[in-house]
Amino acid sequence: MGAVLRRAPCALLVALAIAPAASARVNDGRGLGFLWPADGILSSPFGPRAGGFHPGIDIGSLQDLTVRAASSGRVAATGALMGYEGYGYVVVLDIGGGFTTVYAHLAHALARTGALVARGDTIGIAGCTGWCMGTHLHFELRDHGRAVDPMWLFRLAHTASLIQGG
Repeated sequence: MGAVLRRAPCALLVALAIAPAASARVNDGRGLGFLWPADGILSSPFGPRAGGFHPGIDIGSLQDLTVRAASSGRVAATGALMGYEGYGYVVVLDIGGGFTTVYAHLAHALARTGALVARGDTIGIAGCTGWCMGTHLHFELRDHGRAVDPMWLFRLAHTASLIQGG
């Protein structure tokens, strides 16, 4: 399993760096990292936690309920979906190279299936649908369906911004 987790970041970097124009990827000059998708703080990290494994991160203490695309991609699915039981209303973005991002517990999905979205576009309104204990955004990065820790991509974006004087 360790080898799979080590390959995931490399594969995603390659997918983001050489994605074809048809994937609607935007180059905003800040590198390959993700944009933080909601105006809040990390309230629950990826990984083991009491009662099981948390396959994403939670962003809570929201200053506003707008949910933004962390990366450009095509909307693969929205709504209350099979396979996402407990997640409530979701938006799933196909960001290329076998990677998807999942935005869950939304009050409303604003993006439409099949639409191309750019990094930073508004795709939903945070809420507390499904199994949750208060308004927050649950965010996941999946590599061919397997959850991987997205935090290194947020750190990559922040580091690139600092290097470029942002």
